[in-house]
Amino acid sequence: MSEKLTIRLKTLHCFQNDEEKFDDIFLKFRGKKVWPIDKKHEDVRINTKHALEVELTGLIPNEEAAIEVWDHDVISPNDLLGTAYIVPDKPGGPYTVDMRPINDKEIARYSIDWEILH
Repeated sequence: MSEKLTIRLKTLHCFQNDEEKFDDIFLKFRGKKVWPIDKKHEDVRINTKHALEVELTGLIPNEEAAIEVWDHDVISPNDLLGTAYIVPDKPGGPYTVDMRPINDKEIARYSIDWEILH
């Protein structure tokens, strides 16, 4: 059995918001919120970068890992904006992956910089 990998999510880039002024973004991996850790969400505006520094462990080499980009809503259920699919193989990077929107109507555009630690 091959050794499991650890990746680090480094930076979240926002190219286009879903909401008018900013999105209330949080990230999930395997159904668990992984960013931000110390609050419900991060206010993310168009053309901004946000440091993530999130380590995800136990990834299987060459197996797709899905990082979900969510918009926090107070009144209605939270909205899944899209998913960034990472396929780690061997230590290296940094790499960049674009979020795939959940449908054709979704206007939000995000990318994530990441690296494979070991």
